[in-house]
Amino acid sequence: MAAHDWDFIIWQRANDLLQQAERIHRNFLQVAADARYRASHGRSPSWEPPVNVVETEDSLWVISALAGVAVDRVEVRLEGGDLVIAGERPLPKCCHDGELKLWEIPLGRFERRVTLVGGEIPLLLGNISFQDGLLIIELRKNS
Repeated sequence: MAAHDWDFIIWQRANDLLQQAERIHRNFLQVAADARYRASHGRSPSWEPPVNVVETEDSLWVISALAGVAVDRVEVRLEGGDLVIAGERPLPKCCHDGELKLWEIPLGRFERRVTLVGGEIPLLLGNISFQDGLLIIELRKNS
């Protein structure tokens, strides 16, 4: 057998091992993500939604990205100097029997705690609305 034949065999074997490693990695991620989603049905949150905070003269506006979350699955409350946004984003019904192939959108229970700066001015919950997948919360300054 010529030397170049051995090179081909070694590269072929290396390629087979890489493909096997990728399959193992995909299976591990699927099991891990599925376990995380199933475990998140408890009370402990499994993810935090991103937020933006904008201050105007009269209010603080907190905008949180919550696409796919129903209004009745969100709770907004003030706890001392913190704004707490909590709820759940479930797996859509269409996907309950499917096999997970890619996991980028977090599901299950969430909670975001935003410590509000400038605690010397008391804040009151104002308007809360959903708009295009965004939760928009007004915190009125009570001066």
